[in-house]
Amino acid sequence: MLDPEFRYAEHGVPTVHLHDPETALTRRVHIMNSRSNMKIRKQGQPRKKACQICTESKVRCGLERPACSRCWTRGKQCRYPEVSGDVHRSSPGASSERNSAVNSVNFEPSLANFSIASTATAFPSPVSGHASDIPHIYSQHESTQTVDIGLNFDHVDLMPMADAENIRDRWLQPYLSTATGQLPKLFSPFTVQFLACVLRSYPNHLLDEKSLPPFIHPLQLNNKPMPRTIANCFSLVRMWMNRVEGSEAIVLSTVRQEMDRLSREDATSDFDTLCSFQVYLIYLLTAYFSPVDNASLVDDMSLITLQDLAFRAAKAGFTCKAELSQTRPTWESWIIASSKRRTLFTMYLFTNVYNSDKGLPNFLSDELRDILVPESKALWEASDRVSWTREYNRHLSKWEDGMLQISELWRSSETGSEARRKRIERWVQSTDEFGMMLFSVCAHLHGC
Repeated sequence: MLDPEFRYAEHGVPTVHLHDPETALTRRVHIMNSRSNMKIRKQGQPRKKACQICTESKVRCGLERPACSRCWTRGKQCRYPEVSGDVHRSSPGASSERNSAVNSVNFEPSLANFSIASTATAFPSPVSGHASDIPHIYSQHESTQTVDIGLNFDHVDLMPMADAENIRDRWLQPYLSTATGQLPKLFSPFTVQFLACVLRSYPNHLLDEKSLPPFIHPLQLNNKPMPRTIANCFSLVRMWMNRVEGSEAIVLSTVRQEMDRLSREDATSDFDTLCSFQVYLIYLLTAYFSPVDNASLVDDMSLITLQDLAFRAAKAGFTCKAELSQTRPTWESWIIASSKRRTLFTMYLFTNVYNSDKGLPNFLSDELRDILVPESKALWEASDRVSWTREYNRHLSKWEDGMLQISELWRSSETGSEARRKRIERWVQSTDEFGMMLFSVCAHLHGC
């Protein structure tokens, strides 16, 4: 006789009675587990949430683990909120281990002292110059690990420029061209338009939280409290661009006051000299391409002042001593030298646009002959000392025959030769957008 707990189905297969409590419970658990597994599969990857500090500050979080880039650069303890249903948390032990790793992130001492209020962006008074909470600027390739970005710009090793006075006195060239017999450069109207479009965009970078004009290195801002000169520039450019109708007079007056201060004030370090040069150039670009109330701040006198600021930067030099001997400079020295060169090139390009608009001739900038062209994109965007050192070693091995100088992009007896083209192509292959813009202008004027 058959066990009463079983009954034969139509095809002779025994089936379990549903009234058995233990068997019914087993079936219910099996069904619930199946539904739970189906729900997890349907949910897929949960939506990533910003860290607590970025959420409180109401800014966009980079979502990097174990610490987002914004917290990392500010020396903050980065914590992410618990996410329910996280498919990656397979066990309590794994979850505890990950939380421990996140909570134990250590930051550089120099970064831990970098204090920024987690509130909405606030800007200083151009007169008081108090420290400001300017949004952090970082490269899209910025490292998220605890790395060495401790920078000290107090001791940079540059070679002073021998003929720096030629930069200061450049405004005299249109009036001395007859005596010197120098022929002006022939600028196509389309080349001038191209330059104007590019230069007009540079001040707009200050309205964006994740970019800077390509002649300001991001690490000029990230390793110490924001320099007053640059903090004021952020504030004033935003005030200029976002001015309310009827406030034109106060905007003009405030920017003019700051420009006058920069022209009179003697910087105490090479770093401060560079910042003043960069900021004054940004004010001129802003005022020239986005004039307020038809009252531009750009005239011959402001161009002369800009060239005088360039002269002050040139006295300390545009080239590292190590670059002259084909060796690796300090990271700090290279940042200052490379930023100076980019700012200088931008000033000369802007002067070309200004002269063309005023009907004045432009002449070859022979005083810049030995200035190095902008280096590779990887070097400029390196966000820590280790990666920069590695990239610079590659840079040295790539340019054993000497680094490319701006004069090699000018017309000469070697223009178009195989040797010259190979050097230019080697540079174009690795340079960034700023370098490509500079190459395009030189190719329009001199060929390649």
